[in-house]
Amino acid sequence: MSARILDRIDDPSDLKGLNRKELAQVAEEIRETIISVITERGGHLASNLGVVELTLALHRIFESPKDRIVWDTTNQMYSHKLVTGRRDEFKDIRLEGGISGFGEPSESPHDTLCAGHAGTGLSIALGISQSMATRGADSWTIAVVGDGAMTSGSSFEALNNIVHLNPERLIVVLNDNGMSISENIGFITNWRKRVITHPEYQAMIGRMRALSKRVPTGEGIYRLVKRFNESLDTLILPTVFWTEIGFQYLGPVDGHDMGQLEQTLNQAKLTTGQVPLIHVVTHKGHGYEPAEDDPVRFHQPSSPLGSGSGAPTYSKVFAETIKKLMDEDEAVIGISAAMLEGTGLEEVRQEYPSRVFDVGIAEQHAVSMAAGMASTGLKPFVSIYSTFLQRAFDQVVHDVCLQNLPVTIIADRAGIVGEDGKTHHGFLDISYLRCLPNAVVAAPMDENDLQHLVYTAYNYPGPFAIRIARGMGTGCQMDDQLRELPLGRGAVIREGSDVVIFGLGKAGTAALEASDLLAEYGIACGVVNPIFVKPLDVSLLLDSARSSRRIVTVEENVLAGGFGSAVLEALSEEGIDDVAVHRIGMPDSFVEHGTAVDQRHRLQLDAEGIAHQILQAFFPNRTGAAVTS
Repeated sequence: MSARILDRIDDPSDLKGLNRKELAQVAEEIRETIISVITERGGHLASNLGVVELTLALHRIFESPKDRIVWDTTNQMYSHKLVTGRRDEFKDIRLEGGISGFGEPSESPHDTLCAGHAGTGLSIALGISQSMATRGADSWTIAVVGDGAMTSGSSFEALNNIVHLNPERLIVVLNDNGMSISENIGFITNWRKRVITHPEYQAMIGRMRALSKRVPTGEGIYRLVKRFNESLDTLILPTVFWTEIGFQYLGPVDGHDMGQLEQTLNQAKLTTGQVPLIHVVTHKGHGYEPAEDDPVRFHQPSSPLGSGSGAPTYSKVFAETIKKLMDEDEAVIGISAAMLEGTGLEEVRQEYPSRVFDVGIAEQHAVSMAAGMASTGLKPFVSIYSTFLQRAFDQVVHDVCLQNLPVTIIADRAGIVGEDGKTHHGFLDISYLRCLPNAVVAAPMDENDLQHLVYTAYNYPGPFAIRIARGMGTGCQMDDQLRELPLGRGAVIREGSDVVIFGLGKAGTAALEASDLLAEYGIACGVVNPIFVKPLDVSLLLDSARSSRRIVTVEENVLAGGFGSAVLEALSEEGIDDVAVHRIGMPDSFVEHGTAVDQRHRLQLDAEGIAHQILQAFFPNRTGAAVTS
């Protein structure tokens, strides 16, 4: 077996001396490596397979890290990592202690930034370009932006400012694969459809076809019509669009043709007085047939789909519940931001296509759109991953809570998310939601709680937020009938006189297991499922405080402003100062990647960690050897 050329690539400069045949082999070896590792380890597969040749071309034409390559949503940087000195570490990507699945400047000077949210690349690239110009540097800044990011309003804000400032050494590469995670929607995607269905265009085509039937050279004219149609799609429309905005349009370029890519990148370096935009057409999943055939499923094949025991994911339970509501009430609407599959709403859309909306990567718009719907009597449910909901904070405040509108926010993937790491943990939502006037904030302990909370939100006349964990539920028994939960009422799961744990959401299961461990030391540990963060069940809290004088709160959220803070505030308002409270949550730092199991263990958010902290805080004289981590 011949040695791999990839094994000789320790720096991007090593690519510059390769011939076309060797480059093709490197591309194949990169794809083999990515497929081998990611199909076993999990990660972003299809998107990375689509940019192999583009990555190689960028590194051959430019000089990283002197020239800055800014990837919008840095989960497409696997090829980049393989040729920038991290080849041997790639096998441990996304594992604790291994390299990140996103860009990470602490790993390599070739990584410009760590970013996991789409729509940021153009703004960051413009900032870098302006900074370099101010310093008099002769370096280039190249923004690689997927067409999915072009559904984001922040991208259009950046485009507007780019053409206004018109920096000399900035290049925009539009990686056009027709998708973000879900299939793209929006202005650019639908522009061609609007033009070719315009009555005047259709009339022109009709006249040309009619003429072709009456003249001897009609067949040639008909072929001309077809070529015009193809030109409209591949050349005329994008050229006009980007030129009118103010860019120098170059393309479309075959994103898997190294020769075309390098020629066009070199052309972009020639000064024309306008920022060049290179339109690169790639195929998501290129070179791996399963991913080519189903790029949505293979976008991130590690995403949890359920368990062998048959427990559904929380997302699926939400989707099944909202479908039941849709069956009974035409006012119920589902909305997501390029995450229909992840939030479970794609199956609902199959049955109710006119009542489930994918707005693209536009979380702010999703929330404001829902507010508009709610103001006219509809009952919208907006399901957005917690990490992306952060982007719509002002809309939740101003358009939903200020107006006191019945919009339900599903903060999916709340808490620890595992291998996606610090860009994707949903560990802030309790803090930024519970401070909002008019808002109800809740978190189900299990999937049965979730279905009832969705029904409760449906009946509630104001803003309602439900945070749900990533992955599968507990496998609990599900009630056949939906019922409305009493607002602001928790539930005692286990009685205990020595200490009581308030385990919020998914943490409630770990709290129960910790209670079992503490029982081995003769500690009677009660467990409460609070369900509601706001309004908090103060009556239940006071009963627990009086009975045990020791309260523990557990949450997968930062402690600052979190559920534990709400408990402390409530006790203070009631004038209770003789109850010891120990808060367990996520640290005041960003949590790196790794498996969710490893992360919870390291942060002492699993049963052993919770039990250990309780022993240390309240029962230091009892041995904790059996439960220490």
